[in-house]
Amino acid sequence: MKKLLILSMVLCALPAWAHDEGHGPKLTDSPKQGGVLTSVIAEQEIGKGEKAKLIYKAELVRYAEGKVRVFLYSPQMEKLDFSKFEKKANGVLITCRKEKCQESKFPFQVEDGSFAGVPPKPERKPFNIDIHFSDGTQKLFAAFDNLD
Repeated sequence: MKKLLILSMVLCALPAWAHDEGHGPKLTDSPKQGGVLTSVIAEQEIGKGEKAKLIYKAELVRYAEGKVRVFLYSPQMEKLDFSKFEKKANGVLITCRKEKCQESKFPFQVEDGSFAGVPPKPERKPFNIDIHFSDGTQKLFAAFDNLD
């Protein structure tokens, strides 16, 4: 009976250990646009978690009409000029149910000093939005996790 109880407790705790490192260093800054702030890292460092090198910071802001905008900042939280970034980026909306995840891709375009796009409506909450883009010298990645 004790073994069954211990096994049940361990199995119930497994989801708490899943994906707890995130993608990039943890940030303590406050978002400037009222959105969600995350680290921007090089794509090749995605598996490093918090040990990945911070290149930029990104803020995702969602609007009532379904549009999302991603603003980019320097590590010192100074707004970046989008002239050095490619004009298009790739977004991925990710929803998971138990161990099965579904990905829906959608485009971002540079618009008024940010990347703007309209993700598909998520089937469930929480969900994640990842964005893949380039600054002309390297491929970059930002992950906005546990959105609702």
